Amino acid sequence: LKIACHVREGQADVNGCCQRAQQVSMADFPSGGPGPFAQTRTETEKKQIAAALGLLQRLPPKDLEANIQTFTKIVPHLEQTLEPYVSRPLQVKRDSEQNRYFVACEYNCDGGSHRSPWSDKYFPAPAGGDAEEEKLARPSERLRILEESFNEVFDAYKTGYYEGGVSSVYLWDMDEGFGGAFLIHKELPAIPSTNSGVWDAIHVVEVRESVSQANLTEYKLTTSVRTYLQVVDASKSDTSLDAWVTRTVESRSSRGKKAMGDDIHLLHIGRMIEEMEISIRQSLDSVYVAKQREVLHSCRLPEDPDEDDAVSGAAKAGAENMPPAAAAAAAAAASSPTKEQKN
Repeated sequence: LKIACHVREGQADVNGCCQRAQQVSMADFPSGGPGPFAQTRTETEKKQIAAALGLLQRLPPKDLEANIQTFTKIVPHLEQTLEPYVSRPLQVKRDSEQNRYFVACEYNCDGGSHRSPWSDKYFPAPAGGDAEEEKLARPSERLRILEESFNEVFDAYKTGYYEGGVSSVYLWDMDEGFGGAFLIHKELPAIPSTNSGVWDAIHVVEVRESVSQANLTEYKLTTSVRTYLQVVDASKSDTSLDAWVTRTVESRSSRGKKAMGDDIHLLHIGRMIEEMEISIRQSLDSVYVAKQREVLHSCRLPEDPDEDDAVSGAAKAGAENMPPAAAAAAAAAASSPTKEQKN
């Protein structure tokens, strides 16, 4: 009932979310993404959007789709207005022509179908046949060649870092340059002690090729990582970790005298994505997992030392990557009994 009232009445007293929604501009989001920015929002609609965003920040990311559907039943316009602010969970489809899987999302969707980066065909095929499919969105010839190169390289990157999963790269034309979405979806293999585990990495790149300065290129990378892991022990308890991290970085590149054509984009974007993913993985290890371990220790004292080792095994690996000051603080907090433990 409280959630319904928050969304319906547009109460935005949630850590300043209303102020952030009112100040939002097109520059805050990747170019080319969907969203009704052209429409003028009323104050009530802005408060409703801010309230919904505040609730989504506090609800488990794995329930994102169900929560948005619930919001839409209360306030119908939220289905469209939340799109620029929220990245939906990635899905996987199969390209029957190339016999390969690809990631399906809003960046390759048109007419209710999704374009495969391997064959450049839409699946499922439009009802109107080939004539109808020709009308659907596709990149220019130059970007299509670059898209094929990106997909082959990103597939090798995914195999090297993730040892499996599905990756896809989609490019689209812009007025000055182009935009792209680099996507990775990895599900944890079914093992007896784990119910489910998902890693979604969404890298949206905006490339601006300066008209006045032919050798200068500007890059803007917005990365969102959603991870969910649930470990089940029938004899004891369940443990779950649900995280959503979003970061943005900008960079400039000068081609200089040694022009490399479009290959320079491949090198620069690849380096930016690799550095961003390393940073986010270290953050998850040293912040999210370590914090969960701290909370578990403050809630109870394990009766069996082996049980404590099993529950916090993943956190110990993350602690090794923590800065010295943070590691010392975490060790002091873990060794000091809480008030409840003393009692």
